[in-house]
This record gives sequence, C-alpha cells and structure tokens, in this order.
Amino acid sequence: MKKVLSVFLAVVLLASCIVTGAMAEDDQVAALRAEIEQIYSGIQNNDVVDVAYIMYADAAWANQYWGDPVDTGVVAKKALITGDGDYTIGLDFTGTVEGSAKDLAFAAVGIKKGEINFPGHFIKINEIRVNGEAIEVKKGYTSSDNGIETRMNIYNEWVTELPEDARSFDGDVSNASPIIVDKSAFAEVKTVEIDFTFTNKTEDTAYIAYADAAWAAQYWHDGSENPVKATTAKITGAGDYTVGLDFSETDAGYATGVAFTGLMIHRGEITFPGYTMKINDIRINGESVPFTKGYTSTDEGLTTRVNVMNEWVSEVPEDARTYNANKDGISAVIVDKTVFDTEVKTYEIDFTLYDAMAYIMYADATWTNQYWGVDDSAVKATNVNVTGEGEYIVALDFSAVEGGAAKDLAFAALGLANGEIQYPGYCMDITSIKVNGEDVAFTEGFTTTDDKITTRVNFYNEWVTDLPDTARTSDADLTGVSAIMVDKAAFAEVKNIEITFKFVKGAAPAAAVEEEGAGLSQAELDELLAKDYNAYMGVQTASYIFRNEWSDASYGLNSEANPGFFNRLTGWDADSNAVDYGGTFVDTAITGNGTYTVSMTTGEMGFGSDEKYNLLFVSTDFPAALINEGHVVISDAKIKIGEGKTIEYTEVDCEGEYARLLFVNSYGATEDIGCTVPGPNTTITVTFTVDGLVR
Repeated sequence: MKKVLSVFLAVVLLASCIVTGAMAEDDQVAALRAEIEQIYSGIQNNDVVDVAYIMYADAAWANQYWGDPVDTGVVAKKALITGDGDYTIGLDFTGTVEGSAKDLAFAAVGIKKGEINFPGHFIKINEIRVNGEAIEVKKGYTSSDNGIETRMNIYNEWVTELPEDARSFDGDVSNASPIIVDKSAFAEVKTVEIDFTFTNKTEDTAYIAYADAAWAAQYWHDGSENPVKATTAKITGAGDYTVGLDFSETDAGYATGVAFTGLMIHRGEITFPGYTMKINDIRINGESVPFTKGYTSTDEGLTTRVNVMNEWVSEVPEDARTYNANKDGISAVIVDKTVFDTEVKTYEIDFTLYDAMAYIMYADATWTNQYWGVDDSAVKATNVNVTGEGEYIVALDFSAVEGGAAKDLAFAALGLANGEIQYPGYCMDITSIKVNGEDVAFTEGFTTTDDKITTRVNFYNEWVTDLPDTARTSDADLTGVSAIMVDKAAFAEVKNIEITFKFVKGAAPAAAVEEEGAGLSQAELDELLAKDYNAYMGVQTASYIFRNEWSDASYGLNSEANPGFFNRLTGWDADSNAVDYGGTFVDTAITGNGTYTVSMTTGEMGFGSDEKYNLLFVSTDFPAALINEGHVVISDAKIKIGEGKTIEYTEVDCEGEYARLLFVNSYGATEDIGCTVPGPNTTITVTFTVDGLVR
C-alpha cells in the first residue's frame, strides 16, 4: 500500500506543476487527471501500480528527462504499469527552445520501482519510433542500477560489460547490448516513442537437432553455416508447437540415414525449468512414422531435450521426466532407425510443451476400462495443460470401448502430473462432476499426493481410511473432507465424464494449526502481523565453511563474541583458525506481503574444495508461531545457483524459534533437489513470497 501511495502522491505533485508543450494545457490536465484516477482505482483495489517512462539526454545534455516534471518544454508520455502487458511511452521535444533534441548521449526505459513491485520481470522492446518512423533495434537486456528501478538501456556508452543482474526474456544475454540503436537515427528528434512488453514470462527457441548417417547433413541451431533449412518455434510457454528440417538445399538435396536426432529447446532448463515435452507426431517427407514413448531431460543443465534417436544412451538418466509422470517404457530411441533409410527431404515433429498435465485417473469395477494419463487405450481423454491459477476442464470418453461405456466404479481421481514439482502446495478444488452430461452430487474432498510428484484429488478411493499427512485444502479446513466424494451408483454406466476444477494456492490445514499453534493472543497477533521482518541467506558446507543463522549466539548478526563473521563466509584452517572466505550477501527487509529476494555471492576462494552442503537455507526473524498457526504463509520459493536452472521448492522449517526456508539439510530427512556447490565469484539467489501480513 505504501508503495502505491508514493506513486499516487508523485502524480498528484505532477498535476500541480505548470506544463508546456505541443499538447494543449486542457488536454494535459485531462490526461493527468485520468492517470491519477487510474492510480487511485488501483489503490482502492489493492493493485500494484508503477510508472514507466523514457530516460533521455541529448548530446549537449540540454534536453533531458528522468521521470520527474521539467520546465524545459519536454513533454513525457508515461505508462501506468499494473502487471504483465504491452505498454507505450514517449517524449515530445517540440515545445523546447529548439523544437527538437539534437543527437543522443543516453536513453533507457525506466520503471520507477520495478524491482520491488515486479521482481524478476523483463522489458522486451517491440518497436522504437523517432519522429513517427520505426528504427532498427537490436537485442537489449533488463537490469537495475540501484535494486529499485528496473531499466533497459537503449543507448549507454558507459557500460563496458553486462552487469551481473542482466536478464532477458529469452534467458540468454550473450548477444545483448547496452547500445541497441544506431545513434545517427537521433540526429534531430522531435518525438520518440517506445512500444514494449513487460512480463515475467520468458520465451525460447525449439528446434530439431540432427546428423545423418554420414554426419554430412547436420543441424544444431548454433549459427554455423549449413544448407539445412530449419523451421524453429518460438516457445512462450506451455502449448502445441511444430519444428522441422528441410534438406532440399543440401548438396544431395536430401539426407540419408541417422546418427543422432532429438527435439531441443535452447536454454529450456533456464527459461522453462521442470517443463516436459510430449511428441505428438513425427513426419518424414510428410508421412507419419511410428514412435514409442520418450522422456524429457538435459545433458548439461541448459538445453531441454527429448532424444528421438540416441544410441549412446544405455540407460535412462536420473533427471528423466515425462508429461504424465509415468516413466514405464521410456527410451532414448523412440523410432526404428530404418525409417530414415530413404531420401529424407523433410523431417517434422509436432509436440506439446507441458507445465503440468491434469487428467482423470479412472478404473471401472472390473478394471477393464482404465485411464492413467497414457493415451494407449480406447478411452479418449481430454487432458489440460495447467499453467497457473485458474479454472480448467478435463474429461474421459468411453464410447469407443467394448460395450460403449465403463461399468460401475472401482477408483477415480483428478490428477496433475508433476504438480508437486511445478506447483508445490497448490490445491485443485472440484466445482463440477458430470456423468453422461448430467451433474453428479459430490461432497468436499482434499488435495494430496502419493509420490511427491503427482498432485491428486481422490473422488472415489475406498482404500483411504485416514487422512494422509499431505492432505490440504484451499481454505485450510479439513473438517468433513473425504476420499469418497461421490455416490458410486451414479457411475453404473459411464459413457463420458467431465470434471471442472479451480487451481488455487493451498493453505496450512486447520487441524495441524490447532495442534502445533503457540496460542498467540489477539493483541500479540495484531502486533506481530503489523511488524517488518528480515531474511538472510545462510549456508554450511561439508568442511564447515559457513554463514550461520542471524540469531546464532556465536556467529550471528548481533554476536558480541565474533563480530563481523556474519558479513562474510568463514572457514577453518588445519589448526582450527578462522579463515575469511570473503563473499557478499544481499539480505532483504520484509515490509509487507509480496515477493522478496536474498542472495550470496562467493568470493575468489569460493567454497574451497567442498562439493557438498550440510545446510543451505534462508533464515528469517518471523516467529515460528506465525507460520505454525497459519497466519503467515511463506511459499513459491525458488533458488538459482549461478547459471544453473531455477529450482522451485518450498520447505518452511518452524522447529526453532524462528522460521527458515530449508533447501538442504544433511542433518534431517530432506529431499535432494539438486543444489550444487558453486565455484568462485558465483551468485546463489533465492526468491520467495510472503502472504498474511497486515498493513
């Protein structure tokens, strides 16, 4: 709320200034009034609102604009940023002394408090117009100079190397630059406008990697000269895509045989971590060829792939994942090699990129007609790609099975493959069950998981007699919930079944809250929920190179015995003398509900020769009682180590006095989520979301 009010007051101040320029004064006042009203509306609705504008200085630094009102005649067209979307900003220099800005010293897109209000978002320039004419634009990057304002440099000669926080919508800043325009286009600027997209949704490129039997016709999407014509796909999220190769311009006019081929997404493990690919069709010369079930994996932690023909893989890798969380029968060779023993002129693959796939698990009374997310039976499934909170529909059609219907019911559930990995703690609230087009009555169920991979809601499961420890609901109330939500009689003859559900964030079960709560009084609760808090990155490696919790008496934030240790990584020599391993830390103040970031960057010594953590965590000064009693929820934790993939994993440890986010704990039973120990000068970053505070 305080963040939004600061923007509101800034605009009110702007409205009180005398402005000049090409636009009539009445029009300016009307525009400012509309801007104020929109911000005020955002405040009333508790929305986050920010302001985007063009930072600008001409060659003589005579005509400048930095987001605040000026009396030089420069008129700014700003944009109110309310979330993901397309925006336009601009500057008009016709009201200045010379009627235009001459040449260019500096230009950038700025968003006032973008790093605070919209952490991790990207600016993607779509078009820049000078005097109404579009100019050529190269690839830039998003960053921040002060950790508050988000920016994208358009022309900045003072940047000699990309900053550490440089990020891009496609996950690749290797070809990005702080100078993305030709200076000559700004010789005389009367107006400049910029269209841009603001989002935290990244995009990437999918393609087919291929080498024929002689390694003559090849394609690797590496920019090398090659007569193979590729059809790539711009990946913007979950959905259906097609990629292909055309060999008609090679020396032979075709390829013959295959040494290797696979479906790839460039840097997919970075831009779309945990996603899976399902191949729907493979065509050679326009004709579909048979294929078996593959898997999604990566070789180097960057490129996401599905091997189509890879005879060098002798066993399925540990990181193999599938769209339906079923690994039965998967292989690195999914086609008969002989299908390429022809004149291959074209080669195409249709595929679906899944975030998490929702489907109906089903078995009739005789277990004759079943469906478990695998499309290998007469049961026709309508599954859905869950891409975040919202309403979804899934269905099964039994009209093609023997008898044209499933008879009675042995088991049924709503499943979300990979849901516990992609969306830990979320819930599926069933809002409608229809059998043969007719609504079926149902009671309240609960969300759970059997394998810590697939999220499910049992709506007929006679084997569940007690609520599992993983049971959760969106309203934190487990009273009266059951694994049998429907009357079995409604499923006597099922030709089709359709389920509508809402996908929402879950909450701590009320039953667990009552057992674990510390019994805070209302006065204590009110005081605690109104306070500001802090979070600090912490670590301990195998040889005890460490930064302990902030509250640690010996080496914590306020330690009198060892002052200064908390601000660095500390190790030990052979004689048990403390060794300064350097490193820097970015901690954060938690001033309300929202998403926050902490990080540590190793120094020149890194973590020495250590390759294993004992502990990797974020310590907070949140009283554990706030989390145990369900008043505050810490969720959506993501950790990124160097250039590795972003890992989504939230374990909130409230065993002690204060809550901490626990990623690695060799002293207890924690899941191995693949946190590697980085080398020198590498950053470990954690983001997480806090809900429940009162401001």
